Parts: sequence; C-alpha cells; structure tokens
Amino acid sequence: MAVIAFTQHRLGRTDGVSLEVDKWRVILERMGHTVHYISGNEDVPGGHCIPELYPFHPITQKVIKNGTRKLSDYNSSLELMAEVEAQAARIKPQFLKHLRDLKVELLFPNNLVSVGYNLPGMQALVEAVDELHAERGLRVTCHNHDFWWEDSGEVEPTCAEVAAHYRKYAPPIRPYIHHMVINRIAQAELKRRTGQEARVVPNVFDFDRPAWTLDAYNADFRNAIGVRETDLVFLQATRILDRKGVELAIDLIAELQKPENRVRLEAGPLYHGRSFGKRDRIVLVCAGYVEGIGLTGTYPEALKTKAAEMGVEVVWCATIVKHSRGAEEGRKIYSLWDSYAHADFVTYPSVWEGWGNQFIEAVFTKLPVCLFEYPVWTSDLAQCGFDVVSLGNQVSGTDKRNLVTVEPSIVRRAAGEVIALLRDGKRRTQVVEKNYAIARENFSLHALERIIRDVLEKQGIS
Repeated sequence: MAVIAFTQHRLGRTDGVSLEVDKWRVILERMGHTVHYISGNEDVPGGHCIPELYPFHPITQKVIKNGTRKLSDYNSSLELMAEVEAQAARIKPQFLKHLRDLKVELLFPNNLVSVGYNLPGMQALVEAVDELHAERGLRVTCHNHDFWWEDSGEVEPTCAEVAAHYRKYAPPIRPYIHHMVINRIAQAELKRRTGQEARVVPNVFDFDRPAWTLDAYNADFRNAIGVRETDLVFLQATRILDRKGVELAIDLIAELQKPENRVRLEAGPLYHGRSFGKRDRIVLVCAGYVEGIGLTGTYPEALKTKAAEMGVEVVWCATIVKHSRGAEEGRKIYSLWDSYAHADFVTYPSVWEGWGNQFIEAVFTKLPVCLFEYPVWTSDLAQCGFDVVSLGNQVSGTDKRNLVTVEPSIVRRAAGEVIALLRDGKRRTQVVEKNYAIARENFSLHALERIIRDVLEKQGIS
C-alpha cells in the first residue's frame, strides 16, 4: 500500500475540485492506501496547511489580481515577477517538508498547476517535485480540472512575463509527470498546446450513498432561509462566479412569474400534490459561496441589482450552507446536500464548466434540471441522452451590467417546459428516473474505482 497526497489551493469545501478529491480519497482508503491533504486552508481535519497557497492570502491575492486582471500595484512586470519568485521561495520549503515528513510516494496536484490562480504556488510545487523525483523517485499525476487558457474569462495574463510563467509551469511537462483532464475539449487543447497526452477522467458521484431527503436535521431548512413550505424553490448550488451564468436563472424565474405563467401554476395541484397559491413565491436559492478569485469583482452586486429590477426573490444562504453539517458561532450549519432535499428544481445555467458536478448532484437527488448547454456539456454529457430543460447553447449578448443574455424566446420556451414538469408528476418522475439511471451507469464511484486502479498501475502502485 502507498502513501498518497492531494494538493490544491483549498480542500474540504463545496467546490467541484474539493468534492471530487473527497471521492478519490474514499476509494483510495478503501483500497488500503494512506491519504493526506496539503492545501492553503486550515479547516480540513487532519490536513497539512501551507498558508500561502490559500487564494485569499494577501500576497497570493495581490499577485493574481495584478497578474491576470490589471497590473496596478507594481511599478513594472519585473517587480511583479520578483514578488512571485520571493513568494515561491517561501512556499517551496513547506512543500518539501510535508512531502518528506509524510513519506509521500504519489502526489496528485488538483488544479494547482493548471488553473493559474497561484503563480508562486505552482512554481514552488513544480520545483519541489522535480527535486523529490530526482532525490527519491516521487511520482506525480496532475488532475487538471481547469486550465488557465480556457474560455471562462477568469485568467488573462497582464504581461508577457506572466504568460511565460503559465507556459512554463501550468501545466508542467515532464516525462515522469502524468496528466489527467476531465473532458475531451481539455484533452485536445492540452495536446495541441504542449504535445502532452492526458487521460479523460470524468467527475463521478457515489450513487450507493443514502439519498438526500428530508430528515429531522434539515426539516427546518426552509424556515431558516425564510422560505415557506408552499413556495417553489429553484436551487442554484454552484459557487457565485461570473461563468456560472446565474443571471440566466434570474431570467427564467422572472418569466415564470409573469401572470400568464403563474395562472398555469395555480390551476391545480403540482407534482407533489400540493397547490401553488396566489401568495406563494418562486424563489431562487443560491447555496454556493461567492467566489473571490476569477471574478470581475462586480458580479454579485450586478446579480442583486438585476434580480431587484426584475422582481425576482433571491435567497443568499452560503453563510449557513457548508461542506458538512455542524455549527459555527452558535449558528446551525446545513450541508449542501440539505439544500437539494428542499428544492423543486435545479438551475445550472453555467456558460462554462470543466464538467458538471452540480448537474450530477441534481440527477442523484432526482430533481429536474434547467441548464445552458455549455461546451463541455455538448462534448461530454449530452451524448449520454439526459433529459433536461435547455436554455440553448448560444449567448446572445450582454446587458448594461455585463451579464450574459440569451434570446427571450428561448427563456419563454424553457419556462413552459419547467411549468409542464412542475404540473405533471408522472412526466417528472419519468424524466428524473431516466436521468438517474444514465448517470449511475456512466458516472458512479464503481466506474471511478476502475479508472483509479489503472492510474495507480501506470505509476507502478498496486
């Protein structure tokens, strides 16, 4: 059995990378391996912290802002890169210490050396693993969920030196370093840019775990967020980040609230047998946290302004929705899964995703989904035959707040399909059961375990 470590800016959260690493850990520990986490946050039980890796470390945040948005806090690009070098020199010894002390045999960097959020961190890691590979044969497989060059608008080098830094370290191309990606688009682009082959490993879900249902703990979730039992809850479970397209969910709910559509919802019992009355609300519940990296900085406020202008009620509840149940400062904390248990519909309007974690989570919970057909959906997921309500696959433009839009006719059609699934319980059941069966067949932990065994074998670990 081997000692294996995962490293990333942060772990143990509700973002897709954290959740995926947790699944790998379950399988690897079940196989008998020892697993460690090395990240920038200290709130991972048993984890090993390098504070400078955290996205909100003051120097890390300053560097990413100046390196990818606007070079404004340094006198020149050379001064910026001097800061990068100095910070990398502080991080590298910490990587070396953790990896040596833990006697790590195989390291899985997850996004740290691909997404580009931490220029010094990726340099430090690459230099450390080069040293340890030469010293004692450390093996490395990079799990690249996102790349800095992808069409998400999050990373735009502000100078030639930053661009060169990305080409050198993100990702590192070495004979001893293996690479995995999570979709076919990334696989092809990595090959085109670097000549590096990579294995496609889709994100998965544990379909054998207990279903997320109402229970004694989460029974008061709606009350905690100010939503009544008879209100309709549309759950946006993603982080709040420009590319997540939350504005399209607002457009959808604004359409559903039009008098002619409310009349259809109020005409009789809905899928669960309860009526929807004139005083009942349609609410967008945003359970994910506001992302502080990769943002324009104005996105959350732009969403709030748009929702207010369109009369759409949005509940922002990330302060009480975390990775796991518990308590913080006297407040009851719900897990992300508790929010699914109370949802009537899931919105997934991302214009760019590396894969589709929240989609599979919705499918597992047997909830219908309204989504924008982002590129990876088209290349990797649509072919499976999932039944969804579509917001199309083309952005028609941006509004005065720089929020994306789609053609109004597409939103109207989508709203009609949503209403039909809310009204027709039999049709809704057919859709969610079909989607569940497809996902269980293609994206379960059993499928991932077969992949992991092969990945380990290629690294000489049984």
